[in-house]
Amino acid sequence: MKSFVKFGAYAAIILGAFGMMFCLPFLFSARTNDLIGAGFPFVGGAIIASGGLIALSILTKQDNA
Repeated sequence: MKSFVKFGAYAAIILGAFGMMFCLPFLFSARTNDLIGAGFPFVGGAIIASGGLIALSILTKQDNA
């Protein structure tokens, strides 16, 4: 089960970072539609990536304890 959670954590980190990088160019647009349309997915990618980091740190803490 730990290997499945570890795989999910790494996948969340990678996919969240990819989502953030995909939306990043649109955040520098002068159009409000682009800012809103890219801002929400950027925040979502940040939440997913941070969730993966938290899960990975909990797994690492359990392994070392």
